[in-house]
Amino acid sequence: MSEHRPVTIHTLDHGDIALPCPAWCIGEHEDDVRRVDITHVGPDEPLTLPTRRGPVTHLVTAIEIRPFSDDPFLRRVFINVEIDGDWYPTGLPGLEAMADALEAQADELRERARRLAALLSEHNR
Repeated sequence: MSEHRPVTIHTLDHGDIALPCPAWCIGEHEDDVRRVDITHVGPDEPLTLPTRRGPVTHLVTAIEIRPFSDDPFLRRVFINVEIDGDWYPTGLPGLEAMADALEAQADELRERARRLAALLSEHNR
């Protein structure tokens, strides 16, 4: 995953900038942006839930880095998490916290399934 390929991006404020493109980057870079807005993005990785109407995406993640960002967090590789139309740049502790929350919500959903099973059993008597 450490292989890089060169890419040149035309910026409005610094002209052409040549930089290495990470192997995980999908290679789509906008030209005519400010240098601070240069972004390397990996492919979208959706998380889905099964429904009666088929799978539904509830989260999308993508690996990302913004090498010239004013925000030091964004200058290191992070996971951008899309939830309900908004993107949330997230690091390792945040991903772990989200996973913990999803695990707790799975337990809540299992409890609701048990309640439904009891109601169905009662209804079928």
